[in-house]
Amino acid sequence: MTVEPPSTLERVISPSKPKFPKFRKVNLPFFKKNLQVKDTGNQTSEIPLTFKQNLKEQHFAVAGKQLINREERLFSVKQDGVGSSKSLVEEEEDYEESLRKDFEELLEEVWLTVENSFEVQTENEKEALKQAVLVIQQEEEQDRRWEGVAEKECPPWRPRCCRQTHDSLLQNMVQRRMEEAKLDSNTDIKSSVQKEITGKGKQLKQDLLHIAEHVRSCYPGENVCQLYAKLYHQEFCAKLREITEYGLSDADCSHVLQWVNIHYPSILRCKELKGVIEYEQLEALLPANMFEPLEEQCLTQIEDTLQTWCLNILKKEKAEPELRDGCYFSCLAIDVIKCVHDAITSAQKVLGSCSKSQRITHQIKEFLISYQDYLKNVTEDNQGNTDTVLKANLLCIRQLREYITTNQELFPAHLKSDCRSLLVSIRELCHGYFTKSVHKDLKGTYAKLGTSEWLKHSEHVCGELLEGVDTHIQKLTDLDKTCLQDLLSHLHKEVLAEYVRTLMKKKIKLGKANIQQAAEALRDNNQRIHTLFIEAGSRMDDLKDILESLADLLTLKELHTIELELANLSKSYPDFCEAHVCAWLHHRPTLSTAELRMIKETFSELREPNTPVETDHQEQDPLYSSRDFFSKVFVRCTAQQSLGHMLSCI
Repeated sequence: MTVEPPSTLERVISPSKPKFPKFRKVNLPFFKKNLQVKDTGNQTSEIPLTFKQNLKEQHFAVAGKQLINREERLFSVKQDGVGSSKSLVEEEEDYEESLRKDFEELLEEVWLTVENSFEVQTENEKEALKQAVLVIQQEEEQDRRWEGVAEKECPPWRPRCCRQTHDSLLQNMVQRRMEEAKLDSNTDIKSSVQKEITGKGKQLKQDLLHIAEHVRSCYPGENVCQLYAKLYHQEFCAKLREITEYGLSDADCSHVLQWVNIHYPSILRCKELKGVIEYEQLEALLPANMFEPLEEQCLTQIEDTLQTWCLNILKKEKAEPELRDGCYFSCLAIDVIKCVHDAITSAQKVLGSCSKSQRITHQIKEFLISYQDYLKNVTEDNQGNTDTVLKANLLCIRQLREYITTNQELFPAHLKSDCRSLLVSIRELCHGYFTKSVHKDLKGTYAKLGTSEWLKHSEHVCGELLEGVDTHIQKLTDLDKTCLQDLLSHLHKEVLAEYVRTLMKKKIKLGKANIQQAAEALRDNNQRIHTLFIEAGSRMDDLKDILESLADLLTLKELHTIELELANLSKSYPDFCEAHVCAWLHHRPTLSTAELRMIKETFSELREPNTPVETDHQEQDPLYSSRDFFSKVFVRCTAQQSLGHMLSCI
């Protein structure tokens, strides 16, 4: 291979020095490939390849450097002037035209190589693309070196703006690939909108993964993945916005939201692209004025569907409950919970947010209101299957409460509170149906409490009371165990409250002789009542101290000990009020008017008025709190009446 001899112009201008800073040295590991070996007999010499040879071998960076060197030599001479020789001027013009054509030939190869980026896989292909990128970087640097030079002294092709051309080329490539993306072939997708979005999304993912694996290393010193991501993002944004502008069906709306909230972010945040694409720097796929109506449409559709499901479940509940393992059972709660769970899961898949899906759980409150009306009608109609329907639904009520308690993150605080209150009311409605018949049958026995018969035969009266209670408990064996515990705890509290209320409203006069007898009767009755309910399944162990405390109030002699006991009662039971104090202490015949007045004043000072009943823990079931016991003990005792009762006992 021979080396082309330098032209006359080159010989003339060779010694000249450029008038701008020296071009940055290019250190390339493949530089030795750009030499040809010439045998001169006993020794060999290395001769640099020509521009044409470097171009053919795809040594674009070295070829580009050769052209830049020629450019500098030529235009340094033009700046200094070459004289008036016509031959030199003509030769200079020919040389400039030759240089321009070589630049065009080089850049044509560079752009072809860049356009081939999505086919790059082999090491040779990667090396060629890297060479093309280096040419672009060299050209950009050369553009900057010519900045500030007068136009007539500057090469006519400067600035070349290769970077701008490169970015525009990439944009056209991405636009073409997205336009030509095939519709998704999934036969489960019927909508053309969904097929198009999914097809473009898959094309985007495939291309970005290719760029990250094969092209990224060809762009030294820059993150080309972010550039490609931005270009693909622009195209995907444009398509989504175009589709959304014309209105979407509910199914297509959900599909678009899934891509915006879940599928698209997961593509750009996958492990292969992690660290090379910064998703947060990209603009939103849809602007707020387009995105928010889609969210509203989706949530409304899910809410309406859930409401329909729940109402259909409630309609089916009119069927006769079935027996499972000896207990009446209903699928209502299980079906409702499944529907709610499916709706929330669907919303989260579409919206990609747990907090936004909380709105859907408002439908539970609406369902519970309808559910309460349904059970109220069941209790009022009193049809033949009322017992079995309510027994089956007591388990449903417990299951719904457990679901709300264990999935608190799905419920806003106010909604959670409203739903739990509704469930308490619904449970009390069902419990009330069963306890009402108990109290009705025990009405005669309750009437004997606090009478002389009770004082003489308290053991017999209490036995009669317990026998009546036990008869009703035996009718509840076909109730779920946990629900039986709930109902017995409720009944335990009510029976004891009715026991205390009856004693407080009695106007019996206890003398010194029988006051101790009454206290002992209270303690004995307390033990027997408590034992019956606890052994049957009640979990209200805290109620064991109430009758014991009331018995102490009958026998305590010291004024300050009576006041202390009353204070303790008030602390344990915030709803223990002055009316209860008056009604109970009227049984004490030994207290003077002054002492009664002092007790009342002290109690009023120690007890804060209207003290709310609070549970020990936010999640505690109010059914199992004894702190509201005296709110169930209804007594009427005005200040004037209470004083009269007290005076009559002296």
